[in-house]
Amino acid sequence: MVNSLFNGWRMEDVWLEKKPTPAAAAEEPSRPAGAEKPAFVPPSMPPGDTRTGAAPPEPPAVSTAAPASHAETADNPPKSAEPQRVQQALEPEQRQVTSSQTTPVAEQREPLDPTVRDLITRGWELYYRPYSAVRWQDARRNFERAFELDSRSAEARIGLASILSTKLADGWSPVLQEDLPRAENILTEALDRGTVSNRAAAHFTLGVLRQMQNRLPEAQSEFETAVSLDPTNARAQLHLGETRLFLGEPEAGTAPLEQAIRLVPDGPNLAIAYWALGTCQLLLGRVDQAIDLLQTARAANPRLWVPYLYLAGAYGLKGDLDKAKAALAELMRLKPAIKSLARMRAENRWLTDPRYQALEVKTLNVGLHRAGLPDQ
Repeated sequence: MVNSLFNGWRMEDVWLEKKPTPAAAAEEPSRPAGAEKPAFVPPSMPPGDTRTGAAPPEPPAVSTAAPASHAETADNPPKSAEPQRVQQALEPEQRQVTSSQTTPVAEQREPLDPTVRDLITRGWELYYRPYSAVRWQDARRNFERAFELDSRSAEARIGLASILSTKLADGWSPVLQEDLPRAENILTEALDRGTVSNRAAAHFTLGVLRQMQNRLPEAQSEFETAVSLDPTNARAQLHLGETRLFLGEPEAGTAPLEQAIRLVPDGPNLAIAYWALGTCQLLLGRVDQAIDLLQTARAANPRLWVPYLYLAGAYGLKGDLDKAKAALAELMRLKPAIKSLARMRAENRWLTDPRYQALEVKTLNVGLHRAGLPDQ
């Protein structure tokens, strides 16, 4: 498993998928013959997006992460009033967004052989369920077969490349050197052909692959292209904002993160979006705004350890040491491995840009020191 800020999460969505409990890891029975097929969730849309008119597979396709010690907690904790309060602050800007930014890209599907369509649909259904090696391999077999039957299909290419990128991210593949160029080659022929939605999905998937390679400037370019093709792609907006943040440009990361929240205000990635938005404000020295947003992230998913780390830093930077120490204690309960700043840096493979590090040293690290997190 690669070391990263969100170690233990399925990295296709980079820190958005929780590992299953042992019971959930067992593969579900195959769909009986004649059973109703699951609705296809286009890869350019966040799972749960109501534009498709169909609910995603249960549980949510991309769920917020949960520490192993809290695996028994329900996937969707009760909603707090906190997200609604912060959402209200975003609404005035939301009303100013132009129609070109909010009009969904019309979903068009390739004319495919029914067998190929069924393989692709089944592949995405498995892909969007909680991660397990067995389920991942089954999804790959479906996409591989679809690609063999119709190598011209952009949807088959995007699905297979997404699976290969996930495998790369998890870091357990014995043939990473083969998967890396293959995923890239598969996507190259899908980038500039087919429907607008498929082109956006292809650029988004290549952006994720670039993130896995820690080639963040190139990832940013791919996400920008995906957003320009489909501004309603909340996942692309989220990744674009995060990538700008990791490149030490928190001001530039704010707008796409806010847009991701507007597009899916009750989506499964809400905690991550508010965490990233709060981190942008923290690195910019806007401590009170950062605390509000990080509290919202914590309320959206109390099982997620990351907001506690950054809340400890924000409270410490503000001088509220009691709350800083309390947040740090909760972090230690949820993520005991983060015992020092050195350990935090060792697990953060994305956060190596000198511009980001310079901002972190002046803000987050100062607060964490005050909260009691040692250097070593």
